[in-house]
Amino acid sequence: MLPAVVVALAAWLVPRGPDADGTREGHALGGGWYDQADFGNESLRTGKEYWVSLPQAWNVSGEPVTVLKARFVSLPKGLELIGYKVVSTEDTDGFGMGSMLTGSPADDITGLPERPNAFTVKARRPADWYHVARIRVSGPVTGDTSRCRFWYRQGSVTYRQDLRCVNQLRLARK
Repeated sequence: MLPAVVVALAAWLVPRGPDADGTREGHALGGGWYDQADFGNESLRTGKEYWVSLPQAWNVSGEPVTVLKARFVSLPKGLELIGYKVVSTEDTDGFGMGSMLTGSPADDITGLPERPNAFTVKARRPADWYHVARIRVSGPVTGDTSRCRFWYRQGSVTYRQDLRCVNQLRLARK
């Protein structure tokens, strides 16, 4: 039994070969609070736009990483992606979790300047930056977001890693 455990651990720790994009599967990031939480919003309105947070990247490794970009792996039917934006935790008074109506009094993202996508995260620390997606509600939302994909560089190697990111977004009841 012990050799099987050693082989499985070695397979997880040893970087796999690059995929079609030239990236390797990584393990240097964690999702912080997103690893344990499901976020919900049951007051969406058809035709309105919302900011939806992706996880704040936590570097769980002993070396710095440079996050290159982050994206939802898929969006459920009823949501249309408008674009992504990188924001600073300083500009938003911390990491904004969940979703928020654009243009609302609580919207502290829309007016922020465009920032470069790439940012560095120190070893064993949370990022000072995070990604948000601007979405438009086009109809009834038929599922949840569940995975977010991050691309990052550590040393001279580029990695990609999926993190849990559950957002349960639904139309408001009439």
